[in-house]
Amino acid sequence: MNARPEGPLLLCWDGSENAKHAIESAAGVLAPRPAVVLTVWEPILGVGAFAWSGMTATMVDSVKLDQAAAEDGARIAGRGVRIAQDAGLEAKPVAVAATGPVWKTIIDMADCHDAAAIVMGSRGLTGFRSMLMGSVSAAVVHHADRPTLVISQPVAP
Repeated sequence: MNARPEGPLLLCWDGSENAKHAIESAAGVLAPRPAVVLTVWEPILGVGAFAWSGMTATMVDSVKLDQAAAEDGARIAGRGVRIAQDAGLEAKPVAVAATGPVWKTIIDMADCHDAAAIVMGSRGLTGFRSMLMGSVSAAVVHHADRPTLVISQPVAP
């Protein structure tokens, strides 16, 4: 296992309420400690992704779209840092482009930061929707070589 017990928590943050709940829940159990708030954004893979819309190569500037996605990722990570800090964690933001499947990028970033653990929220997909869309959290759990904490949303009373 590559995890260092004194390493930071790697907090996966996509701006969702599930991710916010995961950060706050993990902080309640694991704070104070350093943390890295990770936002993974997906780059445009060329004009082929726009073929369905009728757009042509002259209509799409994938470099500008990727730049906008990177800037948005940085803003999202910054918001996650504020949530983590309010919850008692010493956090810093990291926004990266996916270099393949999102789950693989998360694991690579955990390795890069020698994370003690990976923390993420569960989207709560079940049945066919889960099979169809895949599950980033399930893939991280199955492939990570360090503790991984997947926190589900609380059930409404």
